[in-house]
Amino acid sequence: MQLGQLKVFQVVAQSRTFTAAAAVLGRSQPAISMQVRALEQELGVPLVEVVHRRIQLTAAGDELLRHVDRVLRGVEALDRAMETMRGGGGRVRIGASATPSSYLLPYRLAPFVRRHPDVQITLSVENPAALRELLESGAIDVAVAMGALDTPPWQGGFEIDTLGTEELSIVLSAGDPRRNRDWTIAELAAAPLVLRESESHTRVVLQRALGHEPRPVMELASNEAVKRAVAAGLGVAVLSRLSVAWEVEAGRLAAATCPDLGGPRRVYTYRGLSRRRLPVEEALWQALHDELT
Repeated sequence: MQLGQLKVFQVVAQSRTFTAAAAVLGRSQPAISMQVRALEQELGVPLVEVVHRRIQLTAAGDELLRHVDRVLRGVEALDRAMETMRGGGGRVRIGASATPSSYLLPYRLAPFVRRHPDVQITLSVENPAALRELLESGAIDVAVAMGALDTPPWQGGFEIDTLGTEELSIVLSAGDPRRNRDWTIAELAAAPLVLRESESHTRVVLQRALGHEPRPVMELASNEAVKRAVAAGLGVAVLSRLSVAWEVEAGRLAAATCPDLGGPRRVYTYRGLSRRRLPVEEALWQALHDELT
């Protein structure tokens, strides 16, 4: 069966005469009749009968029409979906580590979403090791993760760009007398630490600065949980400056610096080199970097 034959049958069933169907389709009456007869021959059952010059559907014709209506609606929906994708709409999948997903990407994505209302964005939050696996497997289209200022954490097989730089802050409870000054790495090592999981980039940077694996008083899986623990007085944390800016400004937390943590970090974007890309993926990649301020 061909889609053209199914469309002819649908119009014949709706028009109830071969002549009327031919007028609708802009074809000759014999051509329309031949299409229906060919479809009957292929299916091996009679589909129509002509009674008093009017077409009546057989039981097989009724059943076929029910399926044809559904198939052609599906084809029309498919055509609309493909047209949307050709025009730059559709779905794009982003994976990001915790800090950029919560405190940077919303501001980068908002102008793009306003300009492209037909785009659906999904955002997965994972640690950097998981993000690399997702990107390599094709489960996400773009990955965003923190890394050292001069060396991306992943190299080879990726197109890499940047979204800017960020620094780590020591996060303290509000009113802590050690706020607003430089800490030494020895002071940080001696403090009770509330930290993210061992795979997080912040934890990796801290371990490198300390020279050994830190032993936190509490390990938590999100920045928000870490901030709440620090605010409750359970210890101090090392987090992105972006992630605590609102709380520090509101006086709910305090911050300090530690030059020995290694200075600024860079926010990197990654996508596969060998993948064929939809227009929406290309547009999003361009927009992320066009929105730099």
